[in-house]
Amino acid sequence: MQKLFNVCDYGAVADGVTLNSQAVQNAIDDCAKQGGGVVFFPEGEYVLSTVFLKSNVKILIDGGAKVLGCLDYYAYTPQEKIDYPAYQDESHTYFDHAMFVGRDLENIGVYGAGEIDMRSIWDEDGVRGEAIKHRGPKCISLKNCKNVEVHSLTINNVTDLAVYFAGCENVDIYGLKMRVYIDGISPDNSKNVRIHDCDIETGDDGIVFKSSYTLNRLDICKDIKVWDCRVKSRCNAIKFGTETNGGFEDILIENIDIRETRITGIAIESVDGAVIDGVTLRNIKMKNVGTPLFIHIGKRMRGPEGRELGQIKNVLLENIVAEGPYEPYEVIAWNYFSYKAGDTVQYPWIFGTAENFDDTALANSRYSDWQITSNVCGLEERPLENITLRNVKFVLDGGVKEYKKEVPEEAQDYPEVYVYGRILPAKGIFFRHIDGLTLENVTIQTEREDAREPFVFEDVKNLVCKE
Repeated sequence: MQKLFNVCDYGAVADGVTLNSQAVQNAIDDCAKQGGGVVFFPEGEYVLSTVFLKSNVKILIDGGAKVLGCLDYYAYTPQEKIDYPAYQDESHTYFDHAMFVGRDLENIGVYGAGEIDMRSIWDEDGVRGEAIKHRGPKCISLKNCKNVEVHSLTINNVTDLAVYFAGCENVDIYGLKMRVYIDGISPDNSKNVRIHDCDIETGDDGIVFKSSYTLNRLDICKDIKVWDCRVKSRCNAIKFGTETNGGFEDILIENIDIRETRITGIAIESVDGAVIDGVTLRNIKMKNVGTPLFIHIGKRMRGPEGRELGQIKNVLLENIVAEGPYEPYEVIAWNYFSYKAGDTVQYPWIFGTAENFDDTALANSRYSDWQITSNVCGLEERPLENITLRNVKFVLDGGVKEYKKEVPEEAQDYPEVYVYGRILPAKGIFFRHIDGLTLENVTIQTEREDAREPFVFEDVKNLVCKE
């Protein structure tokens, strides 16, 4: 039996007011010195800023215990200094600006039936830079760790990446319930990862895989399994990207319930040179999702010079259903400015403003041509390879009567489903620059009559269509 180190024995006060960071750090340090064990938060409310985890030390937040984020933004450890180029934004570059931080550790965990509430602490003064829009501290931030478990917790009101881990191996994440402003669970260049039985609501992306340069080297995400999760996202529910330098291999995602998601249910992107090879998504249900599917190779190429364009190949989407009704829903804010504006209701037909996209003509009407077309597109010089859709059904809003048949070749640098425009010449899926595409029992329906064909194929070689 592992030894318990009660934080109250080290001076922590469970009054919801006293800052307990030093007391908790003392408990962690003593636990590590004694060979490891469990640092225990009993029932009560504990205010915390930043603590640094140690190998062989696990954090147990008991049922009835609540860890509260310190309301003083400057009480958290600031971003560390790095001596190598940062090609990704601050959220994926720095690790120390968080509540629970771990680097180069093994046999660690944060778990329990309790709650972590970061209490919506933003960088009000903008000291972290405009690029990340006043994001505050992460909740759990891990780099180069092995044998990690994060489970059973409720995690709320985080204003940067909630659970972010880069260069980690053997990671188990399960039973989390979270409602957070930015990304929910984010594996970056991590291997042998299992994520399951989580209920995730985010203002940004839900479960999002990344392969950045944050380790100051190329690496990949590999051997990842995700199953039995519910995801609601103000942006994308399941996403690969946008940090896509290294690659992604052997990813299985199944039995996912996606609901009330503003942009895209499934987004698979390579825009910085990543090779995505061997991805299966099956048994996915979507309801009230803006656009079901986006698969995209782009030319952003954020990273060292000389990298080749990325690839996406050997992707299977099986037993996928997306349907309405398309109705307004309550949401959490999706950045600092949304939070300040009290932006808590999303109308599917009001997307927002973005490059190549303008919703001012929609006039706040659910009867406008609002739904962005799903698109699966490679590049002329780098086509997608071996893409299979099997038993896929989309029930979309429709209603388009007039549309342009020409689709531009050049996309904007930042990848989202609207990169080629909002209304494409297919009411279901627009396919372009693919070598090896199989459609087997793929059907498109619209709630309103739509003048477009279900599918449009441009420069698609080795196309197989089966009923």
